[in-house]
Amino acid sequence: MKGKTCPFPSLLISKACKGTASISSQEQACIESLTSNRHTAYASTVFELAKVALNLAMEKAECTMILIGSPKKPCLKSCAENYKDSVVEGLKKAEWSMAKGDLDATDDELSLARDAADYCHMVLSVDPDDARSPVFSANRDVYNHITYAMSAADLL
Repeated sequence: MKGKTCPFPSLLISKACKGTASISSQEQACIESLTSNRHTAYASTVFELAKVALNLAMEKAECTMILIGSPKKPCLKSCAENYKDSVVEGLKKAEWSMAKGDLDATDDELSLARDAADYCHMVLSVDPDDARSPVFSANRDVYNHITYAMSAADLL
C-alpha cells in the first residue's frame, strides 16, 4: 500500500503564511489551504498569490451568503445582512484597492471583512443549534480564508 504524501508548500506560500496567519496562530492551516488549492499552489509572484487568495476568500464568502439565504431567525438574518453589507462588500473593495496598488486600503478592507465574519461567528455561537449548523462552519472557513488573504497581502 502506498503512503500518502503531503504536498510541500512553495517558498512563496511558506513566506506568506508567516504574516497575519502566523500572528493569528493559523500558519499551518494557511500553508495547508494554500498548498491544496491549485491556483494558489502554482502562483509565481506575491501579487498573484495575494490576488488568488483574495479571490478564494471571496468565493467562500459568496457561497456562505447563498447558504445563509433569506432566513427568518434573527441571528441568521443579522448574519445575512452582515455578509451582504460588510463581508462580501469589504472583499470587493479590497480587491479594487489591491488592483490599484493601494495596500493600506486593501489591508483595511480585509480587516473590516474579517471583523464582520468574526461578528457572525459570535452571533452564531450563542445558540448550540446554530453553532452546529453548516453556516457556522462555512463562516469560520470564510474568516480563515480572509486571514490567509491578509497574510499573502502582507508581502506586497
